[in-house]
Amino acid sequence: MQPSRKPLPCCLLSFVLAAALLGGCSTPDTLLGLSDPNGSSGETASGKLSMPAQPYSSDRPMPFDPYRPEGNTEEYSAIDEPGFYSAKTNPLSTFSADVDTASYCNLRRMVAEGMRAADIPNDAIRIEEMLNYFEYDYGKPQDGDLFGVTAQISECPWNDDTKLLVMGFAADPVEYESEDGANLVFLIDTSGSMSAPDKLPLLQDSFAQLTESLTENDTVSIVTYSGTERVVLEGVSGADKRAITRAVDSLVADGSTNGEAGLEQAYRIAEKYRREGGVNRIVMASDGDLNVGISSESELHAYVSEKRSTGVYLSVLGFGSGNYKDNKMETLANHGNGTYHYIDCIEEAEKVFGSDLAANIIPLADDVKLQIEFDPAIVRGYRLIGYENRALADDDFTDDAVDAAEIGTGHQFTIAYELVLFDSPPESLPSSLAREEGPSEEEGRIVECIDDETWLVCSMRYKTAGSQESVERSYDIGSASCTAQPSDDWLFAAAVIECGMVLRDSKYAGTASLRDAKALLDDLALARNDPKADFERLLQTL
Repeated sequence: MQPSRKPLPCCLLSFVLAAALLGGCSTPDTLLGLSDPNGSSGETASGKLSMPAQPYSSDRPMPFDPYRPEGNTEEYSAIDEPGFYSAKTNPLSTFSADVDTASYCNLRRMVAEGMRAADIPNDAIRIEEMLNYFEYDYGKPQDGDLFGVTAQISECPWNDDTKLLVMGFAADPVEYESEDGANLVFLIDTSGSMSAPDKLPLLQDSFAQLTESLTENDTVSIVTYSGTERVVLEGVSGADKRAITRAVDSLVADGSTNGEAGLEQAYRIAEKYRREGGVNRIVMASDGDLNVGISSESELHAYVSEKRSTGVYLSVLGFGSGNYKDNKMETLANHGNGTYHYIDCIEEAEKVFGSDLAANIIPLADDVKLQIEFDPAIVRGYRLIGYENRALADDDFTDDAVDAAEIGTGHQFTIAYELVLFDSPPESLPSSLAREEGPSEEEGRIVECIDDETWLVCSMRYKTAGSQESVERSYDIGSASCTAQPSDDWLFAAAVIECGMVLRDSKYAGTASLRDAKALLDDLALARNDPKADFERLLQTL
């Protein structure tokens, strides 16, 4: 006699509905693995749900986990929005670049699990990472620069009295190939908390994507950590895909989480197989739930900052939910000279380790910093949108000892400012600007878009990967970038910002709403398989 079919839990029904709308990383084609095309039940004789062969893909999304712990212990670092600054008293805005994308993928996971806008933790939303997830039609590098720069200014959609500046920076893409090869150390969390289907099983499939792209010039090692660390594979050629795949597939989740021991061993192995002139990188994969050894954000910060001097890059991949520690994963990547991505589905793994592999493995520039100087005669005040945890002191810009972002070949990143101009109505000024006397009529300049005026100077400073010498470039931005009919890229970026501000419950959101964010996309011709179309469907779900 066949066991009776159990009813779908309410949270699973919510997940199915969300998956149907999102379409990019999850669709309900096989009802989350509970049934297959042949009609057989997804339950085993013991009543437990069976695991699909390819977890959480567009063909077979993540199954409901009945053994997921009660409650939610996810952790996010607090974000404090600085608000508007006066260009008269604070003309400089200085911060590190950022190409991380984890926040957007984590948001996508939450929505797929059935969470609505009001349920999403405010501090889980980092607007710069949402912006930087998507590709834009930015200009190519010119005159030997590493980055092309594109800028556009138009009316701010959520505030009639301000302008929105969107600037994009793009490096030339390259294919993943290097005669010097890459020395890669996979540092994999195999603690008991990694047993859920969206953790170690998805991690194993994700690394399979990377393995397929490796070459004989690459060296691969695998270190695992739980209660103790273990070297599973050491110094194997990237061409030996069978050995790498078998080693990853053999991993089993069990025990506590001694991340310190794992990191120590990974750095030792990376040093042992160092490639002079090549890439030396640790790729750490975990849910961030470190509970043995160093585990606080401050301790992790200090540890990986010290290891930066070895020249080994540390990139971080986040997995899982419920107990996810985003704060620790971000700390490791930010201070370990690496990037931070969250893997919520097999398609995202294919993106990170497939189309974006070169950008995520081969470094282009280190310590990438930006400093914007505003002309107070034109810009009365400004507000940097996002990048709150990337802020630097103004003097840090020229201090080459100060750490900043690593940018890979082919990476793009986007920054945005909300601008209050000299001629803005006094009654419309933010409180931080209204208390300050603005420029006089003689000092201020009312600027029309047809004028050839510089509103701000964007300076960029970086070290070409492998070099200790800094390069500095400056770009004048102003009236030439001003338009009443912004590009599709500007409209999309504005929609992402509106969404992020609403989800963050930003006090600077003005009239922003999810409906208005969606309206900004209405006239854009987005192909269904375009990640930007997935964002549009996410807005509909929220």
